[in-house]
Amino acid sequence: MFGLDLGADSILQGFLSEPNLFIFLALFFVFILLAYKVVKILVRALVVAVIAGLFPVFANMYLGFAFDLSLATFVKFAMMGAEIYFVYHILVSIGRIAEFVMKPFEGKKVKKVEKVIIMEKRKDKDDKKED
Repeated sequence: MFGLDLGADSILQGFLSEPNLFIFLALFFVFILLAYKVVKILVRALVVAVIAGLFPVFANMYLGFAFDLSLATFVKFAMMGAEIYFVYHILVSIGRIAEFVMKPFEGKKVKKVEKVIIMEKRKDKDDKKED
């Protein structure tokens, strides 16, 4: 389909002669990158779900609660923990996108000390103009 062969010379020749090969490789790279990110998020959500599922045991032992330690309770807390993680992840992503969008609109950051010096210089200029 794309003229792929395992030989190094033929891959390079196929890459240069097939315009669709570049698009195929770019899509393959994007697919791998997105799949890696999704798996990373799912693994973190699974860890959070396991920890959240164990919360009733901790709450009964150390906090004095009387949770029913059944499978349904563990699953309920695990699902709640995973949902909270996904909401957190979505909010953090929105914050990053907002920072990226607002970056061109930010002014030059000036340190507080520099602001005071600039204000003092302006004050001195204004005082000299009044004299």
